[in-house]
Amino acid sequence: MTSYLTLYYHYIRPEKNKEPFPRMPGIRVAEFNDHIRMLNKYYQIITLNDAHKFLNSDPYPNVKNSILLTFDDGLSDHYLAAKILSKHGIKGTFFIPTCILIDKLPANPTIIHYCLAIYGIQKFLVMYRSALRKYNISMSKYNVSFKKGIDNPLGIILNVKSILKYKLKHNIARKILLYIYKNSLLRDYPNAMEIMHLTQDQISKMTKMGHSVGPHSHTHISIASARLTEKDFVKEVINPKKILEDLFHVPVIAFSYPFGLRQDCLTQQELVNKKTEYKLAFTIEEAVNTKNTPSFELNRCSVEIRNRNNVKNLKNDLEKNINANSYIHK
Repeated sequence: MTSYLTLYYHYIRPEKNKEPFPRMPGIRVAEFNDHIRMLNKYYQIITLNDAHKFLNSDPYPNVKNSILLTFDDGLSDHYLAAKILSKHGIKGTFFIPTCILIDKLPANPTIIHYCLAIYGIQKFLVMYRSALRKYNISMSKYNVSFKKGIDNPLGIILNVKSILKYKLKHNIARKILLYIYKNSLLRDYPNAMEIMHLTQDQISKMTKMGHSVGPHSHTHISIASARLTEKDFVKEVINPKKILEDLFHVPVIAFSYPFGLRQDCLTQQELVNKKTEYKLAFTIEEAVNTKNTPSFELNRCSVEIRNRNNVKNLKNDLEKNINANSYIHK
């Protein structure tokens, strides 16, 4: 194996006629099943431990077209995904924001996605403005308005996400999102956490299936751009490793950066300087991983862009990535 490709998934939703929240993003379970059958047929699915050994072993077994499957955000959808993988003899890696286990509170983007799906943009923005007023945050600076039929909904959503990810301090953004969560989702769905996120029992069963787990920070914030204090860095990056190890009695070797773009991730040297005990860290830069890829700047490809929920499109895009990086052994 001279290189491998990593895929990452988020929401894997029920079929349309069984979807309780029709506006939720993600791919359908049937599409996910098609993905797994195709990947199992044409590629060698490797484990997280294989990816670690690849960087640290020379030579490594000459396996063609290797792919690592990862899942972000600790979503409730991933329990079914884990069972589907297990049925095919595949071991995936699930990156979990530890706030869902310790604080019993949802991760930041999950609040946004479910609120938008259930209440729509207009009502979400009403709740958002209410939170700004609650915490005396500048309305003139951070308010977002939406005129139906005039404004582009996607542009408005991206603007709100940008404010919450990058423009507001991470602790203030967290307060705003928790205010929205407690005054909408939790009020209307007392079992909101089970609807949105994995439970500790489910994760435990997933590890017993042979799947790996790793942290996706504590609350799902942009690590590099947040300018974290040492205390906050320990909370968001260091402690989650110990939390998962203590709860599930499994080794935790990898970290997945929330959002995962360059502005969200530390460089290899920056993370080394922080003296974390991770062996691997994943971004969402789209490329294959080779022995020259820094272990704390590993690449991953999304299945949620360019209509990759379609299995044919996914395979075509994988081949483009593979061929572009001289990945296939002739």
